[in-house]
Amino acid sequence: MSSLRETNQKQQLVQSLQKVPLFYRVEARYIQVLFKLGQARQVANGDFLWFEDDMPNGLYVLLRGTVELYVGGESLDRLEAVQALGGEALLSGRPHREEVVCATPCLFLEVPTQNFLYFLEHNSSVAQRIYRNMVTDLSVQLKNANDEVGVLGENCRELEEKIDEAEHHANDLNMVRSLRGR
Repeated sequence: MSSLRETNQKQQLVQSLQKVPLFYRVEARYIQVLFKLGQARQVANGDFLWFEDDMPNGLYVLLRGTVELYVGGESLDRLEAVQALGGEALLSGRPHREEVVCATPCLFLEVPTQNFLYFLEHNSSVAQRIYRNMVTDLSVQLKNANDEVGVLGENCRELEEKIDEAEHHANDLNMVRSLRGR
């Protein structure tokens, strides 16, 4: 009976992972292979998974818990299970641009770098899908950032107009005061 429950839990987890941007449209059997290539890792509340500029050690799948992402000491995002973390740095071969701290006790599936890259090297269709997913996700992030910059620009323009209006009003008041003081 527990075996049936475990099988159902694994199937639900695989289905959840297929909704994560990195694994979107990756066949379930390949995600199951990733589970076999990784190992469970528990991280305590308040502990860091990695710091800014650390080289990636693997791909992490947040199975349980909540993490916070920081860039330059400022909060960037808060993620809850089920999410893939570290894929961008791992696949680019560059250091992490953010640090990740566990906001709650967390359980991760940790797939070491060499295992993940070996898996991709031997499954080119999966590698293409994952890279395509990553490019799509980064494009969405870039579009969202551009939209935010556009909103900030509009807000700045509105503030500048209000400042100009306030300066004109202040100049008018100063002129009235000067004329009264004569």
